[in-house]
Amino acid sequence: MDQHPECYTIGSGIPVVLLHSSMSSKEQWGKLMDVLQEKYQVIAIDLYGYGVSPLPPNGFEFTLLQEAERIQTIIKQFIGDVKFHLLGHSYGAATALRFAYDHQEQLLSLSLYEPVAFHLLAKDDPALLVIVKLAEQIKQAVDCGDLSTGTRIFVDFWSGGGTYANIHMERQRSLNRYIQKVLLDFQAGIYEPLTIDDYARLQLPTCLIAGRKSPPSTRKIVENIARTLPQLEMHWIDGGHMAPITHAATVNRIWVDFLANISTTAICP
Repeated sequence: MDQHPECYTIGSGIPVVLLHSSMSSKEQWGKLMDVLQEKYQVIAIDLYGYGVSPLPPNGFEFTLLQEAERIQTIIKQFIGDVKFHLLGHSYGAATALRFAYDHQEQLLSLSLYEPVAFHLLAKDDPALLVIVKLAEQIKQAVDCGDLSTGTRIFVDFWSGGGTYANIHMERQRSLNRYIQKVLLDFQAGIYEPLTIDDYARLQLPTCLIAGRKSPPSTRKIVENIARTLPQLEMHWIDGGHMAPITHAATVNRIWVDFLANISTTAICP
């Protein structure tokens, strides 16, 4: 495995770029990389503020576009102008969607698991108001210096009550250090100015996956995207928002099959 401080790359072939969820890192993709490396060059990147990547330099002026443009810079270093498949989960999926809007010509396909593109919810949607309140609760804890409470609120919302308490203390401390970037992720996802109509311009083969047990916010976002993107295949699974980790075999199989079908279609006359 070739390694750059903020990236892993392994395998050879058509590139597949992987973007992880909030409060995670490139390490999230170990199982998927093991499968994909047989046919693809796989590039897993630490998003801003995760793994060994630094926090963004502009603090609370941070945007989803800035996250996406950093990805563009890193990808250029690895593969230049070669076209690639882009795959993301949660915040990584929201970043992938934003990247695709500006760099569609570089992409062969888009694979998304529940993008937290909260800007695609109506301003008065109760599902969005729940997310805004969640972010406010986390910020209040962080502003008081209580990183563990902020992290607990975040983890338990997405993974179920009591999840954080059942995590080993050393792992809790590791997660706590990410909570300040989590707040920036919320900011980027909520206040991104693009609309669902903007994303309708994406003429890319797209695989969208969601869990039936996920919160209403991400299920509604997925439904909005599914109604809008013209070249989309939709998959619902019996999992939650963190299914790429908790139900990795199921999710990875869908992604692997999708990429294989895209490759087959591309070489057929």
